[in-house]
Amino acid sequence: MWLRFVSRSPTWPSPLRPGMADLGAPVCRGSVPPIFFSAIAGPLALTPEEVLVVVSLVPWAVGAAGLLAGPVLLRLAERAVGSPLTAPGLTRAVMFAVVSTVTAALCWAGWFRFGTTPVWLAWCWACTLGCGLVLTDLRCRRLPFPLVTAFAGGGMVALLGAAAIEERWPQLGFACGAAVVVFALAALVQAWAPNHTGGGDTALYGALALYLGWFGLEGLLRGLLMASALTAVVALVVVACSRRMNSQFPAGPSLLAGALVSMLFA
Repeated sequence: MWLRFVSRSPTWPSPLRPGMADLGAPVCRGSVPPIFFSAIAGPLALTPEEVLVVVSLVPWAVGAAGLLAGPVLLRLAERAVGSPLTAPGLTRAVMFAVVSTVTAALCWAGWFRFGTTPVWLAWCWACTLGCGLVLTDLRCRRLPFPLVTAFAGGGMVALLGAAAIEERWPQLGFACGAAVVVFALAALVQAWAPNHTGGGDTALYGALALYLGWFGLEGLLRGLLMASALTAVVALVVVACSRRMNSQFPAGPSLLAGALVSMLFA
């Protein structure tokens, strides 16, 4: 693929001297396929060195965006639920800071795991919208369908780009099929026990399966198991603290945490 990349720009001067080995594409953090450089350099007519600079700036740009995400996510969550999540003042400022810090930290953690790749963009989207879903579930006991739809839709776009750039169409097909199957199974569980699960949880299961399915059957099963096991542990703690078997609690945070941790180790 790198030879094809060079042949499309024959005017680039070669930095090699006689006797030097061609080491291929520029090196940056993470496993970046050479075709990823071609996708960036082709439309912009950049040299390999300029592409390396652009790619190296991406983590810093995403980290800065994560630091600014707090106010945006809070307002987006409030618009989705139709009510303020916190009163103006110090509490709101602290919530801004916490959400921004957590979002930026998760994006950087994904960069150390996935590198500057299209899958990392899917991870960043999942973490950003996931923080918004955690906010609404903790404060209002709701997982709004618009936020869950955005959570799944953005992931679909990012994974579609990953499939196109890295030619991983079978992985994308499996991820989409997993999302449909898991959503259908979660809907059956909701219909069987409507008092123990809500529509938002059902939709979230399907959205999480889309991300987890990208890592194959093993990644899907491990992710769903971790998310469900963590939710079960939280349920046991809530029951033990409240001493009521029918206690209700927000399941979204534990589902998201289990799935995201599984993605990091997939």
